[in-house]
Amino acid sequence: MDISILGTIIIFGAMSALPIACWILFFQKQNPEKRKFVFWTFIAGMLAVLPIKIYEKVWNVSVFYFEHVNLFQYISELAHWPSFPRIAAFIVVSAIVAGALFLAGAVMMFLVEVCCSRQNTIRSFRHKFYSISESPFLFLTVGSLFGIAAFFLSEIFPSKVWFFVVVGMLEEFIKYLMLRFSNEEKITSVSDAISFAIVIALGFAFIENIIYLARFWESASGNIASFSAFYFLRSTISVVAHVCFSAILGYFYGVARFSTEIYQEESRQRQHPFLRWMHRIFHVKGSTLFHEEKLLEGMLLAMTIHAIFNSLLELGQILYVFPLLFFIFALVLNLLHRKSTHIRRGIWVQLRPHT
Repeated sequence: MDISILGTIIIFGAMSALPIACWILFFQKQNPEKRKFVFWTFIAGMLAVLPIKIYEKVWNVSVFYFEHVNLFQYISELAHWPSFPRIAAFIVVSAIVAGALFLAGAVMMFLVEVCCSRQNTIRSFRHKFYSISESPFLFLTVGSLFGIAAFFLSEIFPSKVWFFVVVGMLEEFIKYLMLRFSNEEKITSVSDAISFAIVIALGFAFIENIIYLARFWESASGNIASFSAFYFLRSTISVVAHVCFSAILGYFYGVARFSTEIYQEESRQRQHPFLRWMHRIFHVKGSTLFHEEKLLEGMLLAMTIHAIFNSLLELGQILYVFPLLFFIFALVLNLLHRKSTHIRRGIWVQLRPHT
């Protein structure tokens, strides 16, 4: 590697690490007994960037006809020439990409598992692999909803916006996968799910900030003022946004993971009519439907907000980004308050994972 390139990476890495370190120290104090797991979770978040960037680079390169597995192209076509065959093609491509990201995440995290664990690595990872195997189907459902949205909203939003919708979808999905692969058996509460999800986001934001800082420095041609403004925005707005997206996803994943006990309480208060209908028709356990509903709800909400955030940034609507961040932050606080209320009332005590 060229010395100048290495030096640039070190400098931008140090700059990116400054805001991230504050968050990490906070979680170290919150979970001193899980310091090792926090470290490996952060590494998992860093690795999460890799498959996304590889996919962005090679989707239009003829590698085993990989140029046809292009979510960006299909959703762009949906936004220009909406037709049901293109929706079907987008859904098929969503399934292929979801499966590929799932396998890529599995391979990377197996290697991490080997590095950080000395016993029963294969057995524990095999159990983890099977328990997470529903994830590509979850992404397919969310991808289908976004494809349908692109079909019906093609006259309102340009194809450029839908490109960043896809980016937001992929980033939240891979962060979700890395959370599951890295800490599936270590998450013992909803609070753990939120905390580890945020650490994944910090690792992801750390590497992403290095990439964007290097790109902007090259395009800024040494303009210190504009680079400083960009650095401030990346270090604050982008990091906080990633933390909030993952906190939302982590909350709903935690609720889904411990859905058996949580469902028993919430079903006494209210149950969605659709869930009652599914339970009667298919004779599926209510807690199982509740589990799937919460996973879908969390991923859909995190992906949608992330997509809106990305689109506003790309369109240069910075003034609208701040109200959106305020809304996201308020939403996260509401979820944390809901969690604290349930714990205080003794509802979420001694929870067991959904099986």
